[in-house]
Amino acid sequence: MNNQVYEVFEAVEFKAKLLAQYWHNFHIEICQHLPETYLTEIEKLSQNLETALNQLVNQLRYPTLTLATTGTTSSGKSTLVNLLCGAEIVPVAVSEMSAGTVTIEYNPQKSLVIYETPGALWECGEWKGITEEKIYQRLYQAMITYLENRETQPNLACPQSKIFYPIRLLNDSQWELPQGTTVRILDLPGLAYVGDQGNADVIKQCREALCIVTYNSAETDSQKVNSLLQEVVQQVKDLGGSPARMLFTLNRIDVFRTDKNWPETENRFCESTIANIKKELTQQLREYSEEINNLEVVKLSTWPALLSLQMQSFDTIYSAEACKKADNYFSVLIEDILEDLPRNTQKWSVHDKNRVAQALWQKSYGQEFHDNLRKHINQHFPQLVIPQIIERFNIAAGNAIREWSLQTTTAIVNSSEEQYQQECEKISQTRSALQSLLEESDGQLKKPCEDLELKVKQVLAGESTEDLVNHIKKVIGELQAQAPYNQLGEKLFPIYGCFPELNKGINQVLEAVAKSLETGKVDLDTPNLKRANVLSVNLLSKNLQRLINLGYTGSLAKEGKKMEARTETQKKELKQINEELNELAIHLNIILQDVLKQVSQQVVERIYNSVSELFRCHLAYIEENANNQAPHIAIKFPEGQLIKVDANQLTFNFSFQAGFPIHQGTWEEEIKIEKKERVWYTLWIWKKTFYETEYETRSSDNAAIPSVEDLLTSWIIQSKQQEAEIVNKIATWLITQVNCLKKTVSQIQNDIIDRYQARLDKAHQETTLDYEKHRNIWVPIQEKAQNLSEDFDSLGQSWNLKS
Repeated sequence: MNNQVYEVFEAVEFKAKLLAQYWHNFHIEICQHLPETYLTEIEKLSQNLETALNQLVNQLRYPTLTLATTGTTSSGKSTLVNLLCGAEIVPVAVSEMSAGTVTIEYNPQKSLVIYETPGALWECGEWKGITEEKIYQRLYQAMITYLENRETQPNLACPQSKIFYPIRLLNDSQWELPQGTTVRILDLPGLAYVGDQGNADVIKQCREALCIVTYNSAETDSQKVNSLLQEVVQQVKDLGGSPARMLFTLNRIDVFRTDKNWPETENRFCESTIANIKKELTQQLREYSEEINNLEVVKLSTWPALLSLQMQSFDTIYSAEACKKADNYFSVLIEDILEDLPRNTQKWSVHDKNRVAQALWQKSYGQEFHDNLRKHINQHFPQLVIPQIIERFNIAAGNAIREWSLQTTTAIVNSSEEQYQQECEKISQTRSALQSLLEESDGQLKKPCEDLELKVKQVLAGESTEDLVNHIKKVIGELQAQAPYNQLGEKLFPIYGCFPELNKGINQVLEAVAKSLETGKVDLDTPNLKRANVLSVNLLSKNLQRLINLGYTGSLAKEGKKMEARTETQKKELKQINEELNELAIHLNIILQDVLKQVSQQVVERIYNSVSELFRCHLAYIEENANNQAPHIAIKFPEGQLIKVDANQLTFNFSFQAGFPIHQGTWEEEIKIEKKERVWYTLWIWKKTFYETEYETRSSDNAAIPSVEDLLTSWIIQSKQQEAEIVNKIATWLITQVNCLKKTVSQIQNDIIDRYQARLDKAHQETTLDYEKHRNIWVPIQEKAQNLSEDFDSLGQSWNLKS
C-alpha cells in the first residue's frame, strides 16, 4: 500500500466532510425554490448527516486495531504475544499453556482482570498498578490450576483474562497508525480449548481482526509435521474469513543455525513448508484459492527477538536477566560478538548490550517480522474497518440524502398535470417491472435449492439412488454458470464441499482408534481428537487399552474371528469383548459428536460466508438493474444488513452403533463312560474296566468378532447414510434464507417507490410556478442532485482497497 494507514483514514474523512459541504450548498440552493413545507424534511436530513458525519469522523480517528494470535503446538505463540507487547506478561511453557483466552488492551496504566468463570478454582478479581512479573504469575497460577483440574472436573470453564498494558505497537512511531488508534491483542487458546464457551465468544471477535498464525519450525518428526499442517488448517478455519488477513509466521526458525549447511537447510525448509501450508489450505479452503496463493509467510524466532527488546530496558535487573538468557540459549546467534565480551554477562556495558541486542534482533528476523507486520497492517487494517464505517454512515444519512435529492427534484420536474399523469403511469410500470425482475432473479437463485430438496425426497423414498453430494455440486455448478453468479469463482465451494470435511473429521478419529488397536499401543494424539472433551478422550483411551488386554489387537483386530465359546471362561471373554466394543461405540459416539460439533461450526461458518457472497452478488445485480430501469428513484439496498443470513438454524447431528450379536448355539461334547464286566478267563470272578463313548448336547455362545476395518467401515457407512438428512437441511435452510432475502428486498424496494410516489403527489399539489420557468430552474437542480448522488456513492471508492 503506497499510502500509510493514517493517510487512508484521513482521505475518507476528508471526502465525507466534502460530501457534507456539497449537501450544505445543495440544500441552500434548493430551499430558495421550495415551499416551506419541505423545510422540516431538509432540516432532519441535515441533522442526521451532521450526526452521522461526527460518528464517522470519531470512528476514523479512534479505530481499534485487533491482532489475534494463534498457532500450532509448541509454536511459541505466547512468546509472540509478549514480543508484540514488549514485555513478558503472558505465561510461557514447554507444554501447552494457552488454555483460556487473554485479551490485552492498550492502556498507559497496567492492570489485570481475571473474570469469574463457572467452577473457577483460582483467584479472580482486578489488580491495578500491577507489575509485569505479578501479571505473569497470576495468569500462570490460573492456567496451571485449570490444567491440573480439568480432567477431574468436566464442567470447569477455561480462565478468561484481560490485561491493560502500554502495548509496544502504539509506543512505536514507525507503525504510522491514526493518532487515536487503540490496539487490542487476542491471545487465543490451542485446539484443545477452542470449544469452551468463553473461548468461543472471544474467537467470534476475530472476524474483525488481523491474525498471526505461528508454526513450530523446530519439529522434525514427519508424522508430527503432518499433524502440524492439519493444525494450521484447523486454526485458519476457527478464525473464519479470508486467509488474506492472516500473517503466517515460521517461528523458532533459529533451530537451523546449528546446521552445517545453514542457511541452505533453512531456505529449503521454508520453501517446502510454505508450499505444504498453501497446498493443505487450498485443498480444504478452495473458496480462498487466490488469497492462499498470495499468502504472506515470514520467518521469526520470537524468544531471542523478545530478549533483544528486554536487554535494552532501563530496568537494569530486567536487562541483566535477558543478557544471561541470551548467552545461555542463543550463543549460536551471537558467537562472533561473544568473543569480544566478558564471560560474565553482568559485566557487559551498555554498548555491549546494544551490540548483542542488535545482533539478536537481526538474526532472529525481528526486524523482518516487524516490517512485514507493518505492511500487513497497512494493507488489511483499512479494509477491515473502513467499509463498515462507511456503510454505517450511509445507513444513518447518506442513502436518505441520495434518495431524497433525486426523488424530490425528479418529482418537481414532473409535477405539471400532464407530466404527473405520465410519471404515475411510469411508476406503476416501474413497480411491475421491478417486481418481475425480483421474481425472476429470486427464482433463478431458488431453483437449485428446490431441485435439491426434491432429489433428497426421492432418495429418502427410495425412488433415486443418485449420490446427493455430487448432485448438490451439480446444481451449484449450474447456478454458477449463469450471470451474475459466474463472477463468484470458487466462493460457493463450501456449500457442497462440507461433506468431505465432516467425513474427514470422522475418519481422523476412527483411524486413530484403528491404529491403536492394531498396534496394541494407544495413541490418540490427532488434531481433531484434541478438540474433544479431555475426559471423553481419556475414557476412550482406557476402553481401547482394555480391548488390547483382552486380546483384541494384532491379527484379531486386523482380521476378526469367528468364535465358539464353549467354556465359561471363553463365554466370559467373548462377553467382555462384546461389552467393550459396545462401550467403544458409546465413547466414539460422544467423541464424534464433540468433534463433529466443532467441525460443523467451521462448516456452517464457511457456508454462511458463501451464502453471504452469493447474496452480495445477487443484491448488486438487482440494484444495478433496478437503477437502470428507474434511475431517478435511487434504489439502494443496505448490503451489510441484507446479507446477514441466520446460521443458527443450520446444525448437523450424527449417531453411531457398534458391537456384534452373540447367538446361542449347541455342540456335542464327547463323554467317556466307565463300565465294568466279568470276563470268562477269571471264571467270572473278577471285573474288567472299559469305556464307552457317549455324546451330550451342550450350549455355546457363538459370534463373529468383527475386525477393526469392519467396525470402522460400518461407522463410515452409517455417516454416509446420514448425508441425505444433511443435504436436506442445507436445501431447506437455503430456501428459507432466499425467501427471507426476497421478502426484505421487496419490502425495501416498494417502500422506496412509495416514497417517490408520495413526493410526486406532494410536488403536484404544491408546485404552482409557470411550467416552462419551472423546468428551467429545476432541470439543472435535478442534474446537481444526480451529481450529489454519485458523489455519495463514491465515498466507498475514495480509497483503494486493493492497493
